[in-house]
Amino acid sequence: MARGRATDLGVRNQMIQQRPNGVSQRQIGRTFRLAQSTVYSIMKRFTTTGNSRPEKAPGRKLALNDREIRLFCGHIRKNRHMAVADLVTWARQSFGKTISETSTHRYIKRCGYAFYKDRRKPFLTSSNKRRRVVWAKSHRIWTPSQWEKVLWIDESLFEVSYGNIGRKEIKMKDEANDPTCYKRVVLKASSVMVWGCLAANGVDNLHFCTGTIRAPDYIRVLEVNLRP
Repeated sequence: MARGRATDLGVRNQMIQQRPNGVSQRQIGRTFRLAQSTVYSIMKRFTTTGNSRPEKAPGRKLALNDREIRLFCGHIRKNRHMAVADLVTWARQSFGKTISETSTHRYIKRCGYAFYKDRRKPFLTSSNKRRRVVWAKSHRIWTPSQWEKVLWIDESLFEVSYGNIGRKEIKMKDEANDPTCYKRVVLKASSVMVWGCLAANGVDNLHFCTGTIRAPDYIRVLEVNLRP
């Protein structure tokens, strides 16, 4: 058996089964073609832990030390949209060590980070923020009876189709411009605007808006859907 390779678990169990029968470690080593020191280590581990499984290998030594890993984590925290290739370049220049993209992915995971899709959030200007703070401060002392008189309304846009529609076609190379082999593609996704409202006593009906909604159209939506 090659040096440095862990002994198979099945072989370990067979060796341990021969132990109560009075078979010596030297004889067990000859039977399984193992060094006596290997047999001794396996028996000692089973005696002390009651488990015959080999210990987990420590793995390859990290290229970065603890201080460099902390600096790496801090750099990620300040540059969350940085590409992996740029992180590799930064790490090589900062630490003077050869680090691959695979190792960079491991360090990112070691720092507790992973790659996720950005969550969308509406952009707020300084003026928007100031108005919201003023509104919140002016309404923070409202009583529950006052909030029960408030009607909350909002509109949302829902996409009903997007991306490429249809399956791949089986065609020859010279059939690229054959109309029967075209694939439908949605350049501008179809969408629908939905209006809704809610209050302390419940929610009202949803209204599906069509076309461009102007002031007279919006007033008509309120007249039709709002309850007295």
